[in-house]
Amino acid sequence: MDVSNLYIEKEIIDQFIKGDVLAFELIFHRTKGRLKGFLKQVIPHGADEESVLQEIYLKLWVGRSLIKADKNFEAYLYTIARNMVVDVMRKSLHKQKYLEELYYLTKEGVDNSYDPLAKVNYSELEELVSDLLNRLPEKRKEIFTLNRFDGLTYKQISQKLNISENTVDTQIRKALGFFHLELKRYKASFYGYP
Repeated sequence: MDVSNLYIEKEIIDQFIKGDVLAFELIFHRTKGRLKGFLKQVIPHGADEESVLQEIYLKLWVGRSLIKADKNFEAYLYTIARNMVVDVMRKSLHKQKYLEELYYLTKEGVDNSYDPLAKVNYSELEELVSDLLNRLPEKRKEIFTLNRFDGLTYKQISQKLNISENTVDTQIRKALGFFHLELKRYKASFYGYP
């Protein structure tokens, strides 16, 4: 931040903290380019930079009352961005881990030299999982995604969705049962038996 701009910046930040939409737009336009550059360097491949950027500015707007105008605003903004990137990476790792678990589950008890799934790449498996996920009832899909892809515990999900942990457990079990059954059918189609 240019020192000659410091007073103006503080004035804009003060207005933003008070909820001034024009001040927010000005901050957005002044910082989005650098923030986009930062995201391009650190965000995992395949993550949607635009939606992460939107989330960052949403968090900034929602948490504006916590901002201290006399502190380094840009550092605060980059802290939000860094935390969002960590969250995206965590979700990506959970998703990758789950896909790997699914992949190995489908290989159990089969001679891998003849296993067509051994030759299926992750993008195909991901497409299959996405298709199966979309076939789940909406609430079950949400619960399953929060647990397996976002890494939330049963307790966190129950609090977030205002349902019991027992309901979360039941829905996860039903989703897993569905996945295992459908993956067996998928494997069977490769081997030519029902």
